[in-house]
Amino acid sequence: MLASCGNGGQQRLLDVASVLFQNGKTEEAMKVYDDIIIAFPNCKEAYFNKGIILYQKKLFDKAIELFSKSIEVDPMYGKAYLYRGKSYFNQSDLKSAEFDFKSAQIDKETAYESSLELGMLYVRKKEFDKGLKYLNLCVQQNDTNQIVLLSRASAYFEMENFRASIIDCNKVLHRNNTRWEAFLIKAKNYINFDNMDSAKINLDFARMYSQDNSQVFAVFSEYYILMDECAIAASFAEKGLKQDPTNIGLILNRARAFDGMERFEKANDIYLEIGKIADSIPEYHYYLANNLMSLGDSATAVVELTDAISLRPNYAEAYLLRSKLKAQFGDFKGSLDDREKARGKNLWKKEAIDPVTIPKP
Repeated sequence: MLASCGNGGQQRLLDVASVLFQNGKTEEAMKVYDDIIIAFPNCKEAYFNKGIILYQKKLFDKAIELFSKSIEVDPMYGKAYLYRGKSYFNQSDLKSAEFDFKSAQIDKETAYESSLELGMLYVRKKEFDKGLKYLNLCVQQNDTNQIVLLSRASAYFEMENFRASIIDCNKVLHRNNTRWEAFLIKAKNYINFDNMDSAKINLDFARMYSQDNSQVFAVFSEYYILMDECAIAASFAEKGLKQDPTNIGLILNRARAFDGMERFEKANDIYLEIGKIADSIPEYHYYLANNLMSLGDSATAVVELTDAISLRPNYAEAYLLRSKLKAQFGDFKGSLDDREKARGKNLWKKEAIDPVTIPKP
């Protein structure tokens, strides 16, 4: 990814630094880039290449400074926008990342990759219609890019277009039958189809090829919760947490598993421990509501369900559970209203999204 330029003196030094970098001598390469910057302060490639080294070291703040210097020299330098956007993305500054990925599209060399980054960014922000717009554009240009297909499969899964998600996973596995992410996404889709045998097969492949990745353990714990084998679910959640102790999904599944074992107080302790960091996650409020009902606190459970719905207006399960509680409280009109909302269509399925043609099996 290191850049080169046309000036003879600069180019010789850039070549030296590039060779040092390729041989793993990054500190020596950094010193050469510093020398270039002193001798040739308008060498955008020196700023960019030094920024790439810092980016790979995950020193994102310093990398951003250098990419910005490169952009000051050449405001049309697509690669600098692209990698500054990636740096912002890794810092969870999605607004700045979005701006830079859009700016990178001015350069033909980075137009494709910036579209991919925008697609993945919008999927992360749960703006799936925007994400699909860019991912579909990438597929039109290259329908074999596995990252694009996996990102689109994730978007389709979140939008509950499970068949389209599986099709994209199969396209990936056709080219690389050890791609564990594709097996994992397929497993999640089959869980939603209530096809637990197929889900288990794909989970086993995901576990084997990922070498016990924590994301796989998270879905295993989900699977065993749904199979009402909560002790096993708790075990998988705890295995995952050893690798990734701050993973909210794993922590929630551990609490849900304790709920399933009727260890409600233990589960409640876990929910309360993560309350501040999980407050913006609708599932947190939904699962906590279930826990509170088991502890006999239905009034607070209604509050938690209302929070879940405010965060996800199309949360059918939350509407249905709140409907039951409202009926218990004698609010029959509110109960009926929530039941009707629970039957509503998924709001992610917007008409603006291009329809997907499902090929015959």
